[in-house]
Amino acid sequence: MIHFLLIAKNIKKLPEAIETFGLISGHGLYLAKILFFFFWKRTAVMKIIERLDQHFPHSNREQLKFRTTKHCKELKIFGRIILTVYGFTCFHFTYMPLISLFSGQSIELIMPIYFPLDPLQPLLYPIFFIIQSGDILCMALLSIAFDVLFCSLVCVVSMDFEVLAQKLSQIDPESDLNAEKNLQEIVENYNNLIDIANEIEGIFSPLLLLYIFGAIFILCASVFLVFTPIKLYLMVKFIPVLLTAMVQVFCLCFYGEKLQTSSTRVADEAYNCNWYEKNFKFRKMILLTMLRTQQAQKLTGWKFMDVGLPVFYWILQTAHSYYSLLSGLYEA
Repeated sequence: MIHFLLIAKNIKKLPEAIETFGLISGHGLYLAKILFFFFWKRTAVMKIIERLDQHFPHSNREQLKFRTTKHCKELKIFGRIILTVYGFTCFHFTYMPLISLFSGQSIELIMPIYFPLDPLQPLLYPIFFIIQSGDILCMALLSIAFDVLFCSLVCVVSMDFEVLAQKLSQIDPESDLNAEKNLQEIVENYNNLIDIANEIEGIFSPLLLLYIFGAIFILCASVFLVFTPIKLYLMVKFIPVLLTAMVQVFCLCFYGEKLQTSSTRVADEAYNCNWYEKNFKFRKMILLTMLRTQQAQKLTGWKFMDVGLPVFYWILQTAHSYYSLLSGLYEA
């Protein structure tokens, strides 16, 4: 932060200030995740996992019947993408200064810092390089853990909504003597999933808001450093950062959209079952079920915006607008 304040006064050092500010945003999210995991909501997350385990179909027969493996495969793909992107970015940030050093170019640190002594001195440079390498590795590991945890929780909740929708579609009011009992059980499970989704919303909502605005700043800084012809070293250095930020935000918004879609499917299946061929009590229960399930379950960024694919498009548009402003300011 001190380094950013010192260079922000000079417009000629705008690229360096943008680089520093982007790294400050990343470290801000990093500290927020540390507080989240170790000091804030660790116990609440463990309770949510235990409650989700009660709804998950454990037998192989039920998993094949409700096609839960499809969601598991999808989650594995996103997990591997997140792991690959973060791993490549971490490795890229580490070896870029080494390439610059051994190729005879200028000596560079992994991240710009303010220090009373010159960190590029032969005796101090290895120490700062090791410290910053460990910092980058910790940021990557914690980001992977947070993203995979969030996507896993939302994926399981969405899958449970899909399972309830399939159970509801299989109710036959004519031949099923326990139709009312099965419907009541589905409604109870639905209410439990709503409570779990609300708990996830309460836990992750502040961090999602930080993610959204932090992603805007990081994307803006990365696009500016990559597409503005300033320094080849910065351009090559921030290409993986740009890719990582886009993948990270897309995964969060994708699963937010998935939760909305799966929660409203229960209402569609309730309407499609042959409710009109059953008695008045069953029709009344179906009507109340449809009224309750028509409202999509959403994840928000601290109640400011709904997390979904439209927010992802808005983030890209906002980052591009800020990039145009910075580019015009720098070229003026």
